Amino acid sequence: MKYTGIYLLCLFLLQAKESYSQDIQASNPTQISGTVGITNNGISIVPSFSLEKPATIFNMSISKGRFSFDPELAFSLEAKPWYSLFWFRYNLSPRLSKFKMNVGTHLGLNFVTIPLPGSKDSIQVQKTDRYFVLELFPRYQLSKHLTMGIYYLRSQGLTPATLNALNFVTLYTDISHIQLSKKATLGITPQIYYLNIDGKDGYYLTSEISISWKDFPIIFKSTMNKTFESTVEGSKPFLWNIKLVYPLKGGKIRP
Repeated sequence: MKYTGIYLLCLFLLQAKESYSQDIQASNPTQISGTVGITNNGISIVPSFSLEKPATIFNMSISKGRFSFDPELAFSLEAKPWYSLFWFRYNLSPRLSKFKMNVGTHLGLNFVTIPLPGSKDSIQVQKTDRYFVLELFPRYQLSKHLTMGIYYLRSQGLTPATLNALNFVTLYTDISHIQLSKKATLGITPQIYYLNIDGKDGYYLTSEISISWKDFPIIFKSTMNKTFESTVEGSKPFLWNIKLVYPLKGGKIRP
């Protein structure tokens, strides 16, 4: 009888532990989401650079708890790869806090078409440049419609004859959920940023505008980028694009 009681007590504790673990896992499921967009002019994560031709961009996010894996793949409409980013991110702040702090890193691949060395004909080959990137993104939600913060990105080239060091710092403002009508919602993200690439630098203004409609699957977006002063090679005085974004149906995966 003595050992039977101990056995039943152990069985009860193991069952309670298993139920508790399942409750914790059930309250923290894996979430999957994504978007696919098409634009008349591909603009990169650093808005002073663009593909200068139409592009398709796929975004995906797989998150669980504070961790997320966020791949981003971009192609020209000729199906030639433009860049591939494989983000790993971690949220340092509590879930319900108005202050958010994200840190992230990725291995970036940038695909460039260049003439074949030593070829007398105009043969083009594709070169892959590799970059190791770190990001830091603290921000604070001032209200339902306004979030402000600072975004910092550091990139280090891993391939010979590529850009060595890139530093990108932006003052971030997000104005969201502005009701234009009963069905239309407006969002604006203006940013002033500083860019330094291998000692050459510049100051820029960029802004993204988005409009979404209730019960309509497409989101309309437009990005504009203005150069104030820059010695960075490849910087254009003004860039803009129009992008149509389709949110992919995501969901939650229970363990």
